[in-house]
Amino acid sequence: MNLTSFLRYFYSSYYIPIYLYEQDKLVAAVPAQEPETYPLPVYFSLLNDPIQQITYTMTSFHSYYGGVKLEGNKMLIIGPVNDFSYSEDSLLAIQKEFAVKNVSSDGFIDFFKNIAPQNWDSFVNTLLFVHFILNGTELSKKDVFLSTDEQTQSTVMEDYVTLLSEEKEENALYNSFNIEEAIVHFVETGQTEKLKAFAEQARYATIGKIAPTALRQWKNLFIVNVTLISRAAMRGGLSPSLAYQLSNVYLQQAERLTDVEAIKSLLWQVQFDYTNRVASSAIPSGADKTLHEIVQYVRNNTNAPLTVSEIAERVGYTRTSLSRKVKKELGFNLSTFIRETKLDDAKDLLAYSDKSITEISNYLCFSSQSHFQKSFKAYVGLTPEKYRKSFWKMETHTSRH
Repeated sequence: MNLTSFLRYFYSSYYIPIYLYEQDKLVAAVPAQEPETYPLPVYFSLLNDPIQQITYTMTSFHSYYGGVKLEGNKMLIIGPVNDFSYSEDSLLAIQKEFAVKNVSSDGFIDFFKNIAPQNWDSFVNTLLFVHFILNGTELSKKDVFLSTDEQTQSTVMEDYVTLLSEEKEENALYNSFNIEEAIVHFVETGQTEKLKAFAEQARYATIGKIAPTALRQWKNLFIVNVTLISRAAMRGGLSPSLAYQLSNVYLQQAERLTDVEAIKSLLWQVQFDYTNRVASSAIPSGADKTLHEIVQYVRNNTNAPLTVSEIAERVGYTRTSLSRKVKKELGFNLSTFIRETKLDDAKDLLAYSDKSITEISNYLCFSSQSHFQKSFKAYVGLTPEKYRKSFWKMETHTSRH
């Protein structure tokens, strides 16, 4: 097949940019465009998975790029696509992501404005279709792999998965209500890595029958979950208009689906999308990439002995200049943010694990158990012991009803 012709036909049908890479180099792009709008190298690295045939990734401006591997060390990158037409805030975020300063013409912005919106489910179907046409093999949504930044796959992810696995082995895994509460909490607090770790364990939950067929059961569960998740996201700082708009889009997608596995995949995407947006909403849309990197680095490394000096060195600032920048642009002290992020993790561990207070204190790298307990009480209003007892008492009461 003439791939160059395929690119043109694809774009004229979908109005979504498509790029052909060969030997890791871009050899064709449709539509014609300036190099400043080509997919960033980081997107290519994420999508070029050595094992997966079809991949996708979410950008900082909440759009998707997809990758389809072809024979002969070739790959197509398709995107970006977004659920809605880009807003002014989104376009500003795109300019920052692509490091485009002082755009003298409207060419860069017009390129993104001219991309046709497409929801996640339709986008995944598009990737599957392209793979089928070009590779001649049929895959399902379960075979489409979400690629995320390797930097986010930190030891906290490994430790959290291990922790949850140990609890499952000890028959201490939570019932469906506990799982629901945990997922809602991770969405509300924008904790994407913990959500990923926890979602893997959620499949063990026992769910009562609430519909006559499996398809209707999962559609009903989808509706309930989207309602809970959208409200959690609003509590986490996502604008109500966007939360409701997303909810409507996802509910319409789910009702069109006729396969249980497709609904399960879409539900995971809903959880991840809302959580990712909450995480981003904590940072002003005009903030530069350094601040995004700092916030995510702290959230993903609470089990490390983080200091302002260490983070400043990591991003190329002095301790004083970074503290000033964070305070001015985000409105809080970086040292306070580090401590409170660790304490938020402590709340999760107290609520959802049997780890001792000493183990939690050590895991989160507090200088001493005494320091941990004093910090926790000052932040939460309860000692770690009382917080755990109050949480478990509430769960026991709920499970009896």
